[in-house]
Amino acid sequence: MGMLTEELGDTSIWPAGSGRLSLVVAIVEELAVATSDKPKPATDAVPLDLLPIIRNSGALTEKQFLEVRGKVLAGAYPSDTKALADRLVRDNLLTDYQIRRFLSGKSHGLIVGKYVILDRIGSGSMGRVYKAHHQLMGRVVALKIIAPEIVTNDRVVARFQREMRLVGRLDHPNVVRAFDADSSNNILYIVMEYVAGKSLGQRLKEGILPPVEAVGYAAQAALGLGHAHEQGIVHRDVKPSNLLVNESRQVKVLDLGLGVLMEADEHSAFATADGVAVGTVDYMSPEQACGREVDGRSDLFSLGCALYHLISGKQAFPGSSPIERLGQRINNRPTPITNYRPELPPNLVLVLDKLMATRPVDRYQTGSEAAEALQNLLRAKKSVPAPRKLEPPPPDEPPPAPSPAPVVEPVPTRPALRDWFPQLSAWVEQRPKTSLIILIGVLAAWFALGVGFGWWLKG
Repeated sequence: MGMLTEELGDTSIWPAGSGRLSLVVAIVEELAVATSDKPKPATDAVPLDLLPIIRNSGALTEKQFLEVRGKVLAGAYPSDTKALADRLVRDNLLTDYQIRRFLSGKSHGLIVGKYVILDRIGSGSMGRVYKAHHQLMGRVVALKIIAPEIVTNDRVVARFQREMRLVGRLDHPNVVRAFDADSSNNILYIVMEYVAGKSLGQRLKEGILPPVEAVGYAAQAALGLGHAHEQGIVHRDVKPSNLLVNESRQVKVLDLGLGVLMEADEHSAFATADGVAVGTVDYMSPEQACGREVDGRSDLFSLGCALYHLISGKQAFPGSSPIERLGQRINNRPTPITNYRPELPPNLVLVLDKLMATRPVDRYQTGSEAAEALQNLLRAKKSVPAPRKLEPPPPDEPPPAPSPAPVVEPVPTRPALRDWFPQLSAWVEQRPKTSLIILIGVLAAWFALGVGFGWWLKG
C-alpha cells in the first residue's frame, strides 16, 4: 500500500478512512483496464501540482475530477501541465478563464453560492460581471458581484434588497431578467439572464450607427424602460453600455434596480468617486444632476442622450470636465445634432429634442409614448416609396421592333346619282317588256354598227 500511496502522490486530497481505501481500489481497477494495451506513464510525470488546485477550486464535481485524474494516470490525458490544461479546455471540462487562474496557482473565488464562475464578462463602477452556471441545474447566467465597499453599508444593502424584490417582478422581452439576489461570504451578488451579444457601448466603438438602426434600438429600450417604470423602478443610469443587443438584434436593458446603489448613501466613497461621475454624467438628466427626486422621465432624457451619441458619435452636452458637462445640461440646451449630422430628417431631430427637453414636463411622459414616437419615425421611413429604376434591355438582345400601325379598310361609299336616273328607273319598272325590247334593239344596232365599221376599216 505504501508503494501505491507514493505513486498516487499526496493522499491528503483524498477522503479519509474506508472511503480512501475504496477510492484507491477503484482507481487501481480502472488503471488496470485502461492500461492493458498502453505503457504506464512515469510516476514523476503526473501533474499533481495542477490536479489539487482543480479539485480544491470546486470547478469540477467530485465525479468529474476523479474521471480526469484517472485518465491522467491511465495515459489517456497528457501528463504535461500545459498540455493537460489545453486538453481540459478542448474537452469543455474547464474554461480558458478557469485554467488561467489555476496555472497562476489560484484555486479560490470560482464558487459563489450555488454558481460556478466560467468567465469574466466585464466590470464597472458597481462591480464585476461573470458568466456562470448553476451547479445543480446547469443553467448559464450572468452573475454580477457588487463592489465590496457597498456591502459594508447596511443602509445601502437594505435599500438594494428592497429594489431587487421589485426587479424580480419584471418580465419583458426588452429587459434583462433577474433570477436571484443573495449574499455569500460577505459577497453580494445578483443572478441575471445571460444575453449572448454585445452592448451598444461596444457597438459604438466600431463606429456610429445608421440612424434607422439606432432609432430601432432606442424604441425597444423605451418599451423596456416603460415596463420598469410601471412597476415603480427608475433605472437612473441609462447609457449605451447598459443596453445589450442579442444575436436577434433585440435590445435588453441591463442593470435595472442598481441605480439606487449610487444614491443610497451620499457619504459613501462609492457615490462620490470620480469614476462613477465620469461614467454616468454624460447621460444624466438635469434633475438628477441637481440631486432632485427623479422619475421615469429622467430615464427618457438619458435615453435621448444615448441615442444622440449613437447617431453622431458626440456627446449632447460637451465639456472638458465632468463639472462643466454637468453645468451644460443644467443651464443649456444640447448642441444641435445637425451640427454633426446635417442630413438627418427634421422629424428625428424633433423627437430627440423632446427626449432631451430640460423640463420633465416638456418630455415624453411615459416610455410607451416615447417608443411610439420612435416607431413612427421607422414607419415614415418605410412608407416612402423608393424611386423606380428603369433598366435598359440586355445588350445581347436587339431592341423590340415598333408595332405596325393597324390597317384601316376603306369604307365603300355610294356614288352620287344624276337627277334623271331615278325617273328612268321608275319608267323601266313600270314598262318592263317595252324596256327589254328597246334594250335588245339598241344592242343589235350597236352590234351592227360595230361590224360594219370593222369591215370598212379592212377595206
